[in-house]
This record gives sequence, C-alpha cells and structure tokens, in this order.
Amino acid sequence: MGKRSDFMTHQYLRTYLQASFSGMRIRCHFNRFPVRIQYIAVRVAIMTALSIFMSLWVVQKTVAQGQEISVHLDRYYHFTELMRDPLVQAHLVRYRSNFDSTVQSILVLEPTSHQAKRLFFFFHGMDGDCGDGVIVRGLVNGVGAKVISLCGRGASWVSDAFVFDATQVINEYSKSYHGYYLMGVSMGGSQALSLAGLLPGKLRESILGVIALIPGSDLLAIANNSSNQRVKNTLSASMDGNLNELRQRSPYYLIDRYKKNLPFIIFYNEDDTVLLTNDIEMFINRLRKTHPVSTFTAPGEHHFVHRSIDYRKLFEELGRDSTEKKRMPMLK
Repeated sequence: MGKRSDFMTHQYLRTYLQASFSGMRIRCHFNRFPVRIQYIAVRVAIMTALSIFMSLWVVQKTVAQGQEISVHLDRYYHFTELMRDPLVQAHLVRYRSNFDSTVQSILVLEPTSHQAKRLFFFFHGMDGDCGDGVIVRGLVNGVGAKVISLCGRGASWVSDAFVFDATQVINEYSKSYHGYYLMGVSMGGSQALSLAGLLPGKLRESILGVIALIPGSDLLAIANNSSNQRVKNTLSASMDGNLNELRQRSPYYLIDRYKKNLPFIIFYNEDDTVLLTNDIEMFINRLRKTHPVSTFTAPGEHHFVHRSIDYRKLFEELGRDSTEKKRMPMLK
C-alpha cells in the first residue's frame, strides 16, 4: 500500500470532487440557485470529500495492520445521487452542545417542495459522521420523511456526550411533530436501540418506531469478543473503561425500558463477527416476547452496501411481528 496506493487515493479524491461539482452544475442547474444555497452545497461537497479521503486513509492503515474493516457504505454513490435529485434538499446545521459547549454538526435531508410528514433521526457508524445520512436519502421520497443525521462525535457508542447530544437534538427538532423514528447503521444501529431505552420519559414515549441496520446488542460481549480490535478499544474508551456502565447501556439490557408495543425493524448479517450475529439473534428473540419485530438478513460478514432500498416497503414492516428472515426490499 505504498506510493501507488497514495496516488490512487489522490486520484479518487480528485475524481470525486470533479464528479460532485459537475453533477451539481449540469444536473441540478447549480448556478441558478441563490449564492447561499451554492455555498452550503459546496461545504457539503468539501466535507464529504474530506471524509472520503480520511476513510480511504483509514482503510489503507487498517489493511496494512491486518485488521478487519468495520463497514463500507458506498457513500460516494449516495452523495452524487443526492446532488442530482431535485426532490431532496440537504443542508448542514451547527449547534452548540449543552454537554461541553463544543460546536457539533447535523445534516438535514428533507423534501424541496413540501413539509415532511415524518421525522427520522439517523445515527452513523463507528468511523463515520453526519454525512453518512446520505445513505438513507430514499426515506425522503419513499415515506415523505425529514431526516436529521447526527454527527455523533466519532466512535462515541453510548457515551455520556452522545446521549446528551442526541437528547438535545431530538428534543429540539421533534417539537413540531407528533412523534418520530430512530434509525442507525452499525454503531449507529446500536445507538438507536439504546436510545429507545435511555431517552427521558417524554421523548422515549414519543418514539414511533426503530430501524436498526447491522447493529450490536450486548456491547460488553462485543467489547470482549468482536473480531475487530478497534471496535473493542473504542467501546471501552467511550465509557472510560467502565464496563459495567457499558453493559447497562446495551440494548439487550434496556428492553424493559422500551415504550410498550414499540415496533422494531432489525437488519443483520448472518456471519457477523464484528457486532456478533449470535448476540443480535438472542436480542431479537427476547425483544419479540414484548414488542413487534420484523427482521431482515443478508449473508456474509459485517457490511452494508445497498444502493436502492425500497423504503416504502421497508417502512410498511414496522408493527409487523415476523419471524421470517427476509431479504431487504429493493427498488426495481
């Protein structure tokens, strides 16, 4: 992974920027937008490009060290499709965290021409950021949703900072809606499942459903048994080494705090050694005793690369209690 790899990384980044800005000019009539909208779009493009660059660097370093890569989201594809979609608008919002007064970011996706009917809060994976929200852009057109993608402070898992920030953002943006949905991928899927039990009473009772994509359920077991050393390290670090607290904030041990009859959709890989297939299946079996759960699976190790999910059909599964292991519904 020497000079040739570095060259390919830089070429990939250059191609990404050219494709992104070209797509915005040609397909979205970029120059016709007000200057502020152009400015925001450029910031989103630059932020995502830098994230791609850093992700590639992490991939190179990880492979060089012989470690497993956690998850690949095909974010470049989803970002370029978002920039070309006239029905979806995206903008970055900064806010000051009540936890430590640091400035944090969220990415907002919503319809361009009408008020969204539903509100989703999305949580990214271990090495992601709020830009990962582009992978669920299909929610906007599919179910008429507004999506708030939180930055999450990197590999924060269920740390105090993450829980405080999530509570703050959810409280602020859910005021004009009669309930909302939690959704996340990988680490973010685990966070969505945990928040359903950790949020304060009123916010917890306002949750309408949870969609968890390739999540973990017993975080202490993952910290001990995951095949990915970085997952182990960041889980422990997120709680300052307090493994008892990590266990208590794990989805598996929060089921009793879930809203009564709260519906769940859980998608997982059948041979996941990173966030542990056996544990998520035990979690589903226990959860199903008190809550409706619809499950989807895919063969193989921990990964999530789906370009054309049919979110309307997926959303229709909320509230159904199905023991069948279905494949993810895809657009034709």
